[in-house]
This record gives sequence, C-alpha cells and structure tokens, in this order.
Amino acid sequence: MAEDYEFTREIEVELDGTRYRGHYRVMSGTVIVYFEDEIKFASHDMNEPGVVARWLLTDLSRRVESRKRKASGS
Repeated sequence: MAEDYEFTREIEVELDGTRYRGHYRVMSGTVIVYFEDEIKFASHDMNEPGVVARWLLTDLSRRVESRKRKASGS
C-alpha cells in the first residue's frame, strides 16, 4: 500500500480573475505546496489540509506575481 505522501493533489486558486494551479501533499501533519519553482510548507494542525494548501498557494502566487511586476518595472 502506498503512503499518502507519495501522491500529490492538484489545487487551484483565483486571484484578481487569474487562476493559479499548483500541487500539494500532506506528510506527518505538514502540508507542502509546489507552485512553479517555489515550495512552501506549514503545519495543518486542526485545519483541513486542503484549506491550508489554498492559503499557501495564494501566498506563493502573490509572491510570484510581485516578482514579475518588479522585473517588468511596473
């Protein structure tokens, strides 16, 4: 039987009309989110892992968009 951490799940959030898609996995009470070339993780404690994954993906997508804006000079 494969362990749960061996599988990633797709997750999607929408910010300002733009959809961002990433993947996450849960391992030992920790949610790990992968988006583009970024990785972010947090403990899910009493929260649903999918909810924590959406929070993390939202943070990562804002960070990536901010870097893109700074790089383009806007």
